Amino acid sequence: MSSLNTQKNQSTDYRLWVKRSGYLTLTIAFTILVLKLWAVIVTNSSSVLASFTDASLDLLVSVLNFSVLSYALRPADQNHSFGHGKAEAVMALLQAAFLAGAALLLFTQTVSRFHQSGMVQQLAFGMWITVLCAGLTLTLVLIQRWIIRRTGSLAVKADLLHYRSDLLMNLLVLVALFLTSQSFLWVDNLVATLICGYLLYSAAVLAKEALQHLLDEQLPAEQLQRIKDTVLAQTEVLAVEQLKTRQAGPAVFIQLRLVLQDDLSLLAAHAIVDRAEQQLMALYKQAEVIIHAEPYSESQMKRK
Repeated sequence: MSSLNTQKNQSTDYRLWVKRSGYLTLTIAFTILVLKLWAVIVTNSSSVLASFTDASLDLLVSVLNFSVLSYALRPADQNHSFGHGKAEAVMALLQAAFLAGAALLLFTQTVSRFHQSGMVQQLAFGMWITVLCAGLTLTLVLIQRWIIRRTGSLAVKADLLHYRSDLLMNLLVLVALFLTSQSFLWVDNLVATLICGYLLYSAAVLAKEALQHLLDEQLPAEQLQRIKDTVLAQTEVLAVEQLKTRQAGPAVFIQLRLVLQDDLSLLAAHAIVDRAEQQLMALYKQAEVIIHAEPYSESQMKRK
């Protein structure tokens, strides 16, 4: 009962902090969007426009992300016995598509501006707005990193990827505006192009991680070894076989066979399996563990 109560508390804690992250992200994203729109209107800068385009995408994705989270955080039910955690991975994949689309659209806009003669204006104003947006973004990133350490949420990781890249973008925009003020007008469009490239790279990284969850990829090799070492810490366990793992949102699913001595009683084997389950549940905040006890002689016969 204690392990069940612990898992329920951990699930509640996960939902609480992920929702708090969603509210905070929406508030800061909307504030940044308004500030950058103001800067675009005043400065007529390509790099500021690129940053505003990314901020618009961030807000749109954060709204969609927050909506999906309300579904992904639902507990398991009759039709979804493994929970709804994969909805987070679906949302992350959609975010990657949005990022790639925005990058291509922005690149088209930037190329067209190479041939325009409009002058960038009020650069000091644009720089101050960019510094303010960078400060808000840094605050959000630090809070999101803390929430990820606490929950491991893929949805919050996806948001963090956006806003962490925004810090670099804001720095690039500051450099572009400064150099433009020194009559290096071509730098403004160059920085916008670099931002497009970074958005495409971020989309690729995010899509890869989302597909790992959706296609039930095994946990990383170091985690698989950690699982084996944890179970083998019991001297009665002779070997671990057929280890299978996957992840859906915060939930980790582990399935394996424990090879035990032939002469163990059913009660003794059951106690060993129970201890192994408790050990693995201690490794992950939300774990579903299935363990089958295999007699040593049967294991050897199957190997032949």
